[in-house]
Amino acid sequence: MHLRRIIPLAILVLVAACGGRNPVPPGPTGAPAPAAAVERFLRLVEAKNYREMGLVFGNKDGNIYRLDPARLVEQRMFAIASILEHESFSITNEEQIPGRFGEAVRMTVNLTNGRQRKQVPFTAVRSGSTWLVEQVDLERITRIAF
Repeated sequence: MHLRRIIPLAILVLVAACGGRNPVPPGPTGAPAPAAAVERFLRLVEAKNYREMGLVFGNKDGNIYRLDPARLVEQRMFAIASILEHESFSITNEEQIPGRFGEAVRMTVNLTNGRQRKQVPFTAVRSGSTWLVEQVDLERITRIAF
């Protein structure tokens, strides 16, 4: 009989220790099309809205909040936004990725900041009925040319 009390208590302690699922902040996730996801992401960069950036960044299984705690997501989005700082942008060269037809699209984004213009590859991925930014080639911006 003593064991009947210990098992539920042990399960409760384990669930509390694991912390359960990461809570996803309220707000719309992703966008209806690949270019729309990239545009929304870049508009959120401009607004320095790191929380909502996380709702548009992820993989085929969902936004990044499904994988990481909100604090960590916002720190990552802050770092990405710091690198992607821009005055204007345009999206060009939207193309399907071989082997991922209908699931992922690669685009080139022209970022302009003052007199500097950088071409940055973005990858958007389908997640259910929406599209998310899956990858940004930040090295294109941070690479030092000699």
